[in-house]
Amino acid sequence: MVRTRTIKEATAYFREKDPQTSLTETAIRMLLRSGAVPSVKVGKKYLVTLEVLERYLTGEIAPMQQEGIPNSKASKVWQIE
Repeated sequence: MVRTRTIKEATAYFREKDPQTSLTETAIRMLLRSGAVPSVKVGKKYLVTLEVLERYLTGEIAPMQQEGIPNSKASKVWQIE
């Protein structure tokens, strides 16, 4: 099952797992807005899957890119395996 969270909820999840984490709401927001991590914007909120964010942070997946388009212009598409 895909665990989708808002930025605030994702930050709380990582803080619960590691109280000493330096991962902030601002850092997650920047990753989502830049297109480095796929997300969906619903109204004013961004939604991200915890699995994809965790895989990005551990280096298992690279930032999203499309041919010839920098990350900031890459389309944000969910990729669920």
